Amino acid sequence: MSDEKFSRTVRIDLMPVGESMSPLVGNDMLARTGLSTRSRQAAAAAANTHSRYEELLESVYDAAVITAPSGKIIEVNGRAVEFFGYDREQLCALSMIQVIDGADETIMRNIADTLLNERFALLQAFCRRQDGSFFPAEIAVNRLSMDNVRLCFFIRDVTVRHQTEELLRTEHTAVQTCASGIAICDLSGAISYLNPALETMLGREAPELDGVDIREVLGGEEVAGSLIESALGNEETWMVECGLTDAEGESLFAQISATCSRAADGSPNGVVFSVADITEHKKAEEESEAAHAELEARVKARTMDMLDQNDRLQARIAELEAELATWKGTK
Repeated sequence: MSDEKFSRTVRIDLMPVGESMSPLVGNDMLARTGLSTRSRQAAAAAANTHSRYEELLESVYDAAVITAPSGKIIEVNGRAVEFFGYDREQLCALSMIQVIDGADETIMRNIADTLLNERFALLQAFCRRQDGSFFPAEIAVNRLSMDNVRLCFFIRDVTVRHQTEELLRTEHTAVQTCASGIAICDLSGAISYLNPALETMLGREAPELDGVDIREVLGGEEVAGSLIESALGNEETWMVECGLTDAEGESLFAQISATCSRAADGSPNGVVFSVADITEHKKAEEESEAAHAELEARVKARTMDMLDQNDRLQARIAELEAELATWKGTK
């Protein structure tokens, strides 16, 4: 059997509930297993297997479970006991169908048949603990070449990775549905991602702008270039307001902020831009300023008019006082 053949891995995903797999006919492995397990040396072979693999299994980081091709558990290591919460005797009384959520006889037959021709089968599935709780797992299965055909399941608890992936999916959904435009570029300014909101805002689709310099899209060197330089200089978020033009030539006013994204070691690996269309807000602000200016002008005009009227009134009062004084003098 060639190395190329052994390098292939067949993947089976059991995490999406409800997906089924097509059964394969002519399970030669199970047929051969049936003959061997009926032999008089079955008990001795099992004991020999336990002795041969016990030390190896206990040194493996992952939970290791040796089964018959049907899924019946024959031997486990300490990590399997730790993962599943059963003791060894309890686990060895079970089948993989009982501990892998979504597994059934068809799945086990598929795995057994696959391993007749491939070196590994890889499952993504939830595993069931004794207390009824579940944990996400990545399970590698290979075939052991022994007198009796055996399958070896190496089970890795990927709870942390699964939670991280779920968080990333949630964050991606949030970015995709965010009302603000989001753009991500590398250190040189080449665009690697645009969200739908920014596509709509600019009137251009993401593939069209993939690899385009962000400066060509967001205000040139004066705006985008300055933001990149500032963002890469420290960990603060920098913000400007500027006018932009969409693909149709329509003007819009945007508030653009930029933050440096960093790798695990803290080194900068790109810049994230957030773009909010504040055109309507700007128009409302300008209209408010214009109304305020008009009001101020009207108040000023009214004040000047009142001052003028006051001056005329004061002059008339002075005239009347003078006339009264003259009248009293002549009396």
